[in-house]
Amino acid sequence: MPHRFQVFEKFAFSLVVMFAVMCSGYITWENSPNFRDNVEQSEVLLSKTSTYEYTYSYACTADLSSGPCAQFVQ
Repeated sequence: MPHRFQVFEKFAFSLVVMFAVMCSGYITWENSPNFRDNVEQSEVLLSKTSTYEYTYSYACTADLSSGPCAQFVQ
């Protein structure tokens, strides 16, 4: 099989898989109200932890001997 057909086959397969994942995600979204709530809660949780993680990691690099990072030094 020529190389150009192999590339086309990989591209077509990737599209098929992407559409299958999108369709199954849509079906899950429509059929499960708990899934919707969990997605919304996880978005809020991720936005909160991303801001705290940056602040916490910055605080840990500043002073390891005392404060919130003392438990990790041992």
